[in-house]
Amino acid sequence: MCGIAGIRSKNGKNLIVKRLYEMLEEIQHRGPDGAGITINNDILYGRTVGDIESTSSNVDAAIGHVRLAIVGGTCGSQPFQSCDKKFTVEHNGEIYNYKELKSKLLEKNHKFITDTDSEVIVHLLEENYKKSDNIIGAIKKTIQELDGYYAIVIKDKTGKVYLVRDKIGVRQLYYGENKKFLAFASEKKALWKLDINDNIRTLSPGHYVVLTSKGFSDELPYWENNLDKLPVKYEQMEDAVEVYYDVLLQSMRKRTQDLQRVGIVFSGGIDSVIIAALAKKLVPEVICYTSGFKNSSDVLFARKVAEQLGLTLKINELTDSDVEKMLPQLSNIIETNNLLQLEVAIPIYASISLASKDKIRVMFSGQGADELFAGYPWYSKIVDSAGYKKLREYMTKDLFLLYKESLEREDKISMSNAIELRVPYLDVDVIETAMQIDLKLNLIDGKDDMGKRVHRELAKQKLHIPDNIAYRSKEAAQHGSGMHDVIRRLAIAHGYTEDNITSEYIEQLKKREKLGSSQRYGYLYGDALNWNDEPNVQKYVDAIAIKRKK
Repeated sequence: MCGIAGIRSKNGKNLIVKRLYEMLEEIQHRGPDGAGITINNDILYGRTVGDIESTSSNVDAAIGHVRLAIVGGTCGSQPFQSCDKKFTVEHNGEIYNYKELKSKLLEKNHKFITDTDSEVIVHLLEENYKKSDNIIGAIKKTIQELDGYYAIVIKDKTGKVYLVRDKIGVRQLYYGENKKFLAFASEKKALWKLDINDNIRTLSPGHYVVLTSKGFSDELPYWENNLDKLPVKYEQMEDAVEVYYDVLLQSMRKRTQDLQRVGIVFSGGIDSVIIAALAKKLVPEVICYTSGFKNSSDVLFARKVAEQLGLTLKINELTDSDVEKMLPQLSNIIETNNLLQLEVAIPIYASISLASKDKIRVMFSGQGADELFAGYPWYSKIVDSAGYKKLREYMTKDLFLLYKESLEREDKISMSNAIELRVPYLDVDVIETAMQIDLKLNLIDGKDDMGKRVHRELAKQKLHIPDNIAYRSKEAAQHGSGMHDVIRRLAIAHGYTEDNITSEYIEQLKKREKLGSSQRYGYLYGDALNWNDEPNVQKYVDAIAIKRKK
């Protein structure tokens, strides 16, 4: 895991190197273990951004990188350059089949200078370019061979820069421009540093964009997403559980290779329980982390589950005062004032912060299971009113919006603590398998209040998880941890009540983007008190959030 930044001047010389340093320093938390920059075709490295000394001033473009060392030890700072010097590559993410790829590339006489997973990308790109002499074709072929998640920056000798994002959007890149600059970065705050505020775009999953001296191209897909068109292949529970277990176990093996200790973002719900149980089989030391208020359901149940399953659990018990102090800081970390995003973010941030104190470097999250196995409570109501075909449409849309509704938020939270977060349910093989399981196995009918039955049966049959855990009905994170109620309580205590909300503010809220399926449509099928926005609470959050730096 790392941080990426790049800048190009629109009008010649604008102290580009100095501005790149400022961008990288803004995201230095993403990469405390090394830094590097590319100016023209020269690469300079340092222990930190401040250690890099450059005398170059006559440049109109530069790219940079800060590194969190997970694979390859201390030697592995980026950017990387191809053997023929034609390409410079930066990578944020993980490549799980890098050992296999490296072995093949060594046979073709490529010279590696590190043991990192990232370096294989530049040599693989070079090899594929030799075969076609077409950079876009080489990029597509390279992506096709990578097993993992990535935000990749590729600079060629002409100065063109190609930005590429993985198919699911587990790792992000933002890009934008103003009158002076064109720029991109792993977090928006690096662009805010350049006074790029309103013209920021998120690179879409499965797409690439090209940056030249004339600006950014349109985004283009590098693959055809037909996952929702896969035919139903598994119609019996026994077959579904068997194939799902095989791909999930392989997903976990990829993500735990060479690791001696990992952390789990743990709520006691079935998603995190399965991840913890599998990790325990594969890694010598597994520590689960949860957070919430002392008597919240997540804290109470997480403790009970950990004792029952013999898991090591650490709890970050929060108070109203803790949350009040955390809100402004966290709004800056996740780069949004959206109330639901903050309600969900607080328990995750508190758990990951606790893991950081234990010097955990890699954690696991259960993101994606609800969207793949029909876990949200409103899904059964969709079946009841519109049928299984319509439910599949909703679930697929939810899955491919995870990048901006969950994944970017949690990446920023984990990286603010210099921790890499991995999401095994979002492995492409797991997704393809889930898409081929008959939905009726996960939701029996429109009255099914459980959902995720293949998921739950895997827990029971393959991991010997007791019924009371496997079939527990769990509250959403913001309710199970108590965050929804405490933020509401804080808002009222500070004078933000329904009585002082104007119609103008209500209209303003209607124009804001809805993030999360509960906000987008779930409230139509569920308890409005749980899912509808509370304008007075949102206004409180707006008032205390840290403003963007200009």
